[in-house]
Amino acid sequence: MPDELPEDPFLSELCEGYTDSEIVEIRQYMQEWSVGTYISIAHSILDHAARKQIDPLRYLRKAHNFNKKRADRVPKAGYRIDNSAVYRKGNEYSTSVPQSIWFRANCDLWSKR
Repeated sequence: MPDELPEDPFLSELCEGYTDSEIVEIRQYMQEWSVGTYISIAHSILDHAARKQIDPLRYLRKAHNFNKKRADRVPKAGYRIDNSAVYRKGNEYSTSVPQSIWFRANCDLWSKR
């Protein structure tokens, strides 16, 4: 970890148990994430991963690699009232806000992979 200690307790929890290179990867993915209604980005990631019962780093990787090409966009152009757009592909979807990504998927889908 870098020299400075994180002030966010959720970030400490998120990084716990990972190697230095994995923490660097987590921090890179966090730059693509939006805090939404959570206390912090790390809090959002931990909650989403826990609800899907998936490792947080794996969850971040899946969100980062979500392919929007064949996904349906809602709305088709522009953004929704909350300044976001949703990309749906089967049971997976990604909520995209300019400069950030939120990702969710059906729990059953995760268990099949």
